[in-house]
Amino acid sequence: KNVSFAQLNNQVFEDSLSIQPKYAHNLYLQVQNLNFVKNNEYFNDIIPGQTFFGYQLKPRLVYFAAKNVRVDAGIYVLRDFGQEQFTQIAPVFSVKFQKKNTSLTLGTLQGNLAHRLIEPMYDFDRVLTNRLENGLQIIHKGQKWYLDLWVDWQQAISRGAPLQEEIFGGLHTFYRIIDKPHFRVQIPVQFTILHQGGQEAFIAKPILNTMNLATGLQVHFNFNKNAFVRTIKLDNYVLGSQAAEVTIGQPDFDNGRAFYGNLTLATKWGDLMTSVWLGDRFNSAQGGGLYRSTGVSDKTFAERNRDLLFVRYLRNIKISESTNFTVRVEPSYDFNNQKFETAIGLYVHFNPRFFLRKINLSF
Repeated sequence: KNVSFAQLNNQVFEDSLSIQPKYAHNLYLQVQNLNFVKNNEYFNDIIPGQTFFGYQLKPRLVYFAAKNVRVDAGIYVLRDFGQEQFTQIAPVFSVKFQKKNTSLTLGTLQGNLAHRLIEPMYDFDRVLTNRLENGLQIIHKGQKWYLDLWVDWQQAISRGAPLQEEIFGGLHTFYRIIDKPHFRVQIPVQFTILHQGGQEAFIAKPILNTMNLATGLQVHFNFNKNAFVRTIKLDNYVLGSQAAEVTIGQPDFDNGRAFYGNLTLATKWGDLMTSVWLGDRFNSAQGGGLYRSTGVSDKTFAERNRDLLFVRYLRNIKISESTNFTVRVEPSYDFNNQKFETAIGLYVHFNPRFFLRKINLSF
């Protein structure tokens, strides 16, 4: 099974578009529901504290048009409690074609946390606020090589619009150099780019390309599944960031770098994870706010160095075949500002699927 998690195991939050030949010509009703409360108790000038409290609902029809073709059509609803109206209502539609170990998806992607990027590259909170991605995606799952390559068109514009187009794309790939039952070593590479601009834009803002790159080494030790400690993971990365502002004059480049080290003990009572972040002028296109060197809300605020220690407890409890409960406690310490901060989240996932009928379409 070719599975790799980018430091945090977020599998229960992922949008899966799996294809199996045995489902050919079957029509299903699939419901994806996430109920959440997450409190970010932050007291720094980089990112303000915030509470997320609400639910997401995504009912959709899933039709397996052939043994290697999947079509999804439905609607996505986001409700943040305390608001009179729904935060977001959007259609979802995708067509996925798979040949052997490679798949192509057009439409609503298997995106967000399913890209399995490390948190400095992709913010966990986006699964609560910006879950949908629409565009194109290619995934390859080989015996030793994995690739996820995608383009998410976040904002399109028409000529003369007072907006910038926004396109977010990237890749996550790794090559497994040792693959033993109890020992695994692999080299990951992650890259993202956020393009803000467009030839059609009519707005006095520069074109901005924000790029992030990460690579490192992942070493996993697997033990007996009945043991108290089931897996020990060492996931270490070096990162770079570059914001290229393209204007009529000379381009201005802002470079950053960082080290991100992780030690995880996966136990029968949940995952205990310790992380160290050493950032120097690092900024990310859509990564976690705590890792940035510039303010999320106040763009004028900056801290050249961000040195942080995280101690996380993560537990996923399977209630039934379609229901899971997740708790995450994530305290952190800011060495430079000598501050303790924490984030606590509770989540209920309800994802049933109902068989409707078999439909043989003749073309």
